[in-house]
Amino acid sequence: MVRLIQNFLDIILLKKGPDIIPSSWLIFFFSTFLLALSSFGVIVLIDNNIDQNPGVNLIAYAGGLIFYLFVIYIYGYSNRALQTLTAIIACGSLITIGFVFEYVFMAPFIGINFASFIAGLIMLWSIPVEGHIIAYAINRKRFFGIIISISALFVQLLIQLQISNQG
Repeated sequence: MVRLIQNFLDIILLKKGPDIIPSSWLIFFFSTFLLALSSFGVIVLIDNNIDQNPGVNLIAYAGGLIFYLFVIYIYGYSNRALQTLTAIIACGSLITIGFVFEYVFMAPFIGINFASFIAGLIMLWSIPVEGHIIAYAINRKRFFGIIISISALFVQLLIQLQISNQG
């Protein structure tokens, strides 16, 4: 388990690609557990915005994952789909856990505004990480993967906006 977490951290630091993660449903479910844990941490420890709807966020996140699946299938690497989604979910969850820890432990010392700014920078790191993962999965340059990652973010934001405007 420690080795698996270390592999995810190496991906977050852009040292390794998602190919070091075994293509396993068990590891995929572990990554979804990390997602639930990180989301719970955000909701319980940070989220003070009553306008936020975790259900809408989850639907938008799933839309982003479906977008990544679409890209993987278009480029003909469907055999890497499970590995890639596992890496995206787990790495994003570990980044979120880092964001939660930074915010909770630093806000009392540096203030909520500066802690929020640093937390935003931590979350922003997920874009190049996801770009690195998807670029590696479809055998393209990292810059191209970052463009895909930004596109996935826009898909998620559009889904959130569409659902919010209907409610």
